Amino acid sequence: MKPLVKTIVVLILISLCVSGSSRTTSDRKFDEFGDINCEDEWARLDNFAVHLQNEPAAHGYIIFYGGRRMRGRLPRRGEAAIRASRLKPYLVENRGIPTAQVVVVDGGFRESWEAELWIVPPGAAPPSPTPTVSPGSVKFRKGGIKLRQFSCLMG
Repeated sequence: MKPLVKTIVVLILISLCVSGSSRTTSDRKFDEFGDINCEDEWARLDNFAVHLQNEPAAHGYIIFYGGRRMRGRLPRRGEAAIRASRLKPYLVENRGIPTAQVVVVDGGFRESWEAELWIVPPGAAPPSPTPTVSPGSVKFRKGGIKLRQFSCLMG
């Protein structure tokens, strides 16, 4: 390889390394999960809380998506929001994260219920939801929602 080509390749590699290390100035997806059990959800939120405690000036964004199907069946209207409504209280009440540090966003719909956890440093733009299913294509079941279906009791 000619010396000029080697130099250019090295400069490109250095540039890629430097640009990859500057990621702290923008939002970053920390984790994502679907319809998991309470213990797994708590473990993921505990890990998220540790990172938010280590970055107190950052905001934690939770973007949730309703599913075209939830638990193998058609969802009820509002079911996704109720399922997501336990996430922020867990961080605030059980892990001591300030209420203002956590933002919950309804991201629309995907094939199944999902939540994304994002860490957004000061001055960075918040993450944008990325739905994959149009709201008009989601069919809902009739009937009320039983809140106890979606509660995780701390024991």
